Amino acid sequence: MTDETKSIDRETYPHGETSYLGKSGFLSIFTHVQNQNPEGDNPSDSAKPEPTAPSPSRHLLFSFMDTYLEFCYTWCPILEREDIFKDPGLESSSLLKQALALLGSQINPPLLKHETPAKYYENAKSLFYGNYERDPLSRITAVMLMYWWSAGPPNIVSMDSQFWWTGIAVKLAQEIGLHRDPSKDQVLRPGETAGLRRRIWWTLFARERLTSICQGRPYSINPSDCNVRPLTLEDFPAGKSRQGEIFIHWVRLCEIVGRVARHLNSRTDWQPVPGDISKDLVAWVTSLPQSMVPPFQPNAGAFDREVNQLFLPYLSVITLLYMKRLTQPLPKAYTAGILAASCVARIFEDFLARGTLRFLQGVAGWSIAIAILALLHARRVECLKEHAEQHLEILFTALKEMANHWHSSKMFVAGFESLTGSDSFMSTAKGRPDTHPPPTRAEPDDCQLDYLVEWDGVSYLDYFPGASAHTSAMFNILLKYDPPNLFSDILVPNDVSMQYQDLFDGVWLEQSYDVEQML
Repeated sequence: MTDETKSIDRETYPHGETSYLGKSGFLSIFTHVQNQNPEGDNPSDSAKPEPTAPSPSRHLLFSFMDTYLEFCYTWCPILEREDIFKDPGLESSSLLKQALALLGSQINPPLLKHETPAKYYENAKSLFYGNYERDPLSRITAVMLMYWWSAGPPNIVSMDSQFWWTGIAVKLAQEIGLHRDPSKDQVLRPGETAGLRRRIWWTLFARERLTSICQGRPYSINPSDCNVRPLTLEDFPAGKSRQGEIFIHWVRLCEIVGRVARHLNSRTDWQPVPGDISKDLVAWVTSLPQSMVPPFQPNAGAFDREVNQLFLPYLSVITLLYMKRLTQPLPKAYTAGILAASCVARIFEDFLARGTLRFLQGVAGWSIAIAILALLHARRVECLKEHAEQHLEILFTALKEMANHWHSSKMFVAGFESLTGSDSFMSTAKGRPDTHPPPTRAEPDDCQLDYLVEWDGVSYLDYFPGASAHTSAMFNILLKYDPPNLFSDILVPNDVSMQYQDLFDGVWLEQSYDVEQML
């Protein structure tokens, strides 16, 4: 057992949990010093009764587990059905039960009597901050399940946001050394396996990268501090190869997303897409197996909910990379960004046709908003207007549906309606005459699409392997025209008071988000 991972003597520290100590501060040489605090000096060490929040019935618990396994496991592969009966696990963890109930009631509320998601959240939060859960893996797992809930929008400072809880989960994971692969002789906790450790860690890594690009915030996981090897199918339980394969590609994509976030956050002016990022995005999409046919291929085949979700961040980062800030408020979209946005609309058309968006993570609302920004520019091009408006109607319908369950999507809806004018936006999206003045022409700028393609060495079609004129009407039109001539000389009128990174700042600053009022 190495100095870094040496376990604390449980007889010396009857109430202590093993924590990770690195080499830099020499703390590891003191891990066998006798506990100087007698039992009971630390309030968290004392046995205390849990709050009286009722646990979900066994029928509900099984239902919530079914919901998790059907809709969430692929993106958060940290619980198995048999964990219901394990100790430590759901059987003995009130915190874990409340967190699973929060997730299940948010995504697929049962018809039997149950608490609201907000109530389950308050119960879980009280149990967490009261330090009633002694098992560190159960603590981390519960916090990670709370990702399918948010008590407020991201532009309000909050200790109830996804950003907050993801940061908490990362710190908890680092505290017990999940950012390091276990040594051969390391003693693992009950229920802990090397595969589970990696699945937890890479889930947190992917989430933090997505949060960084959505919210423009720095991430705290530094790869140089970690030695967790990339996931393989051997890290997943038997029978989970399909979910495991998708998750492995998801993590690889999120690594690229993190680099895109760093590029966008450090970019002070319009710069071409870095060649390594664009080439890595193309390499990622072309590495996918046949079972993960992109939604922009004409032969995409039967609807696949998980593959469609897999592609949302991919399409969103392409849209971001191929949009440019102007002196006018609305960003300018180039061909790759327009095509990616149209693919997002196609995905949400499939989702809406099947009746619910409740299974989606909150980040899906951000993908919708980014696609809307690109299509608002596309509808200023006469030959694209009709199809852009059709896509906008689909996306705005999806955004309003997401707003029924996510405060971040409510923020986007409020932003679009207040900043563009609700009547004007909806009339345009539904194909009625646009009340805004027509765009004026201007001299082409220095950032035409042909210049960008030459700079990063990637043709915009490389991002969409297998796509053709038969993919959609938008692809059909754009493939017939010279892309620079379509988009380089459109001057967007001052009809939208927004910018795509800080687009919705201040929209809800006067609103109050008291969780107690939602119970």
